[in-house]
Amino acid sequence: MALEDYKIRIIGRACITRYNDGEAVDLKTIIDTNYNALASEDRAAVVAFVQSVRPDIPYEKGTEV
Repeated sequence: MALEDYKIRIIGRACITRYNDGEAVDLKTIIDTNYNALASEDRAAVVAFVQSVRPDIPYEKGTEV
């Protein structure tokens, strides 16, 4: 079952905060470490949200977005 939009935004904002705090150098690491129980469709939605808000955050280290 897909998460509600507001939950996607909450997780996305938390990922942005973790990135800003220097917990990881890419979004994939943050999601794998903290939100690994996300279903694939929810994970894709979180990544899409983060990329729409902060396109400067790379998905994987060494990749440009």
